Formats: sequence, C-alpha cells, structure tokens
Amino acid sequence: MDKSSQEIATVDNKAHLGKRKKIDGTRRITYRAVLVALALVLKLVGQVLQFGSFKITFVYMPWIISAIAMGPLGGMTVVFLTDLIGTFILSTGGFPLPLLVLSNALMGLLMGLAFKIPKIDPRLKLLIGTVAITLICTLGISTFELARVYGLPFKVEFVIRLSTQVPVLVLNAVIVGFLLPLLKKLGLMD
Repeated sequence: MDKSSQEIATVDNKAHLGKRKKIDGTRRITYRAVLVALALVLKLVGQVLQFGSFKITFVYMPWIISAIAMGPLGGMTVVFLTDLIGTFILSTGGFPLPLLVLSNALMGLLMGLAFKIPKIDPRLKLLIGTVAITLICTLGISTFELARVYGLPFKVEFVIRLSTQVPVLVLNAVIVGFLLPLLKKLGLMD
C-alpha cells in the first residue's frame, strides 16, 4: 500500500516522546553561545543584587542547564567561557584566578556527570550534582583559593561561603528542578 505524501511528511510524535534529540555541531555551538551570553547577563545582574558579602545571582541556572543538555564537556565549556569572559567584562582589575576558574569549570563537569547516571530520576541526578558541586567546588576548591587570595583563614572563608554561596546555589538548582519537565519536552535531556 502506498503512503500519501501527508503520511510521509507527518512526524510520529509518540515515537519521539521522552527521547533526547541529537544536537548537531552548529546547534551545539549555538546553544553554548546562548547559554554563555545568558550566564554573563545573569552574572552582571548579580553584581547589582549584592548586599555586603551576600550576592543573589542566577548564573548557576544556565551552567546547570548546559551540563544537562550538553553533557559534562559542554557544561564545563559553558562555565569556563562564562568565567573567563566575565572576569574581563566585570573589570575586576586582574586576571582570572586559575583555581577559581578550574573550580567553576568543574561545576559543569560534575553536574554533567551526575546526569549521565543511568536509571534514576532527573531530580535525584540534580540533587547529586548539586551536592557534589557544593562540596567539591563551592566549599572546597573555591573556598581554598579565595581564602588564599584574601589572606583569610580557610575556616573563616568557609563559613562566609556556606552562608552566602550555598543558599544561592541551592535556589538555582531548585529553579532548574522546576524546569526539568520543560527541558525534557524540548528534547534537551533524557
């Protein structure tokens, strides 16, 4: 039996539900560029929403989304580029701190690895990734580097970052948690 041209051109949506779309090279570059740009805008907005040492930033959201949508290396790339470009845009008066850039880039890598864990709920993957980046990156490597740069004892910088950075990171992860169904619907995650 011959199929009509309408039947041939119609996409079987049921066959594609819940399956991740393959991202080609051009789209991958575009997604990375858009997520870096969004992260930079959110980083700039975070400079305005600063109250003493407490800064409300939503920069983690595009970082987490990039790791979910493009995997560990894609996430790492977006975070690395955001950090590097952001250092020059924000005129911090110096060059990027290597350990801080490494720590932030690891955020994308670790979250991407968490989303590679098979057969568990995406919210649990998000929780695992958030705990990993909080302990290893935010409270570990970044705290060490900032304590070194500012000449503070590690314990003091740890308490500062525990009370300022961790709540903001968790808030970003919770917001992304609400976006997971949308990411799945768009085919950006399994």
